[in-house]
Amino acid sequence: MIKNMVADTSARLDREALFARSEALHQLAADHFHAVAAFLSPVRARGYAKQLARLRADVWPENDSQAVFVSELAAWTAEKGRSTALERYARQKILPAASAEAAVLAGMRASIISFWTVQEAHPVAGWIVRDLGNEGTVWIVDEGLERYLKAGGSTCFLARFFQSEQDGFWMICGDVFGISETLATFGAGKEAAEGTIQTASEQHIVRSRETAFVSIFYAMVPPVAE
Repeated sequence: MIKNMVADTSARLDREALFARSEALHQLAADHFHAVAAFLSPVRARGYAKQLARLRADVWPENDSQAVFVSELAAWTAEKGRSTALERYARQKILPAASAEAAVLAGMRASIISFWTVQEAHPVAGWIVRDLGNEGTVWIVDEGLERYLKAGGSTCFLARFFQSEQDGFWMICGDVFGISETLATFGAGKEAAEGTIQTASEQHIVRSRETAFVSIFYAMVPPVAE
């Protein structure tokens, strides 16, 4: 009995430490994301909104100020051959090579987007999440996802993930967009039509930066509430 209690306590402490680490890294990511705003052209952001509007009418012009996916699309992606706002920010940002800030920024630049489904709880903290459009699973430790799931959010969702530490857990960039299993499967099918690839591979990273490719994902999520 005592041995089991010690094991339970250790697991609980590990869980708390992992979520605390995730929260600290998220704060660094938030600081970077806020700084990216200075490198984002309002004209280009409106252009992205218009591109989305060709796919869904609720984005432009009435709701664009509340559609978080517009700003996310504008910051994280670009047309082929053009740099993203995040990449322009990273080029001028000087950080110590071994710092957590540098690791988070590198992870953000290598972020990936897909439709995901929660496969199972991780034995210590977070969840194992399966990529519905590509081949692979990732380990997520993220308080935002925990709140979303506890509130009854769909276990199928659209989200952008990043990993700031090699072989460590992944976290969410921006919002989680719940989606029905039917739509998620359909969206994953559209993604797979581009050719099934390994989750978090270089090809997945490149696709996740392309405005035309990523906008299809956002076009499928439920309308943003006013």
